[in-house]
Amino acid sequence: MVDTSVWIEYFKNNQDYVGYIEENLHLDSIYITGPVITELIQGVKSDKECMLLINTINAIPYLECGFQDWIMAGELSFKLRQTGKVIPVTDVLIAAVSIRNSAKILTLDNHFRNIDGVELIV
Repeated sequence: MVDTSVWIEYFKNNQDYVGYIEENLHLDSIYITGPVITELIQGVKSDKECMLLINTINAIPYLECGFQDWIMAGELSFKLRQTGKVIPVTDVLIAAVSIRNSAKILTLDNHFRNIDGVELIV
């Protein structure tokens, strides 16, 4: 699962990520989920950019956020807060979806390392 931070670099044409994402899109091994879609769309600067982004997103395999993912996200966040770590709910939800689907996360955000059960692509 590709996190918002990496998609932003991809859309900036950062070659560190373009090749990897395009290669894995062809292999159907890149996924997106609702919180990432929302974060990406909220950051666009024009209607035209929004439509281009939505068209691109429609081509990426989607992992649904279900009821159990919301429960797991709440539990993960609760455990993190008990240890003094506060991570955005969107990222904890991304983590829950990735855990349920046994999907690794490609991200630039280090706080995913604090979430038990998350596997990262390094």
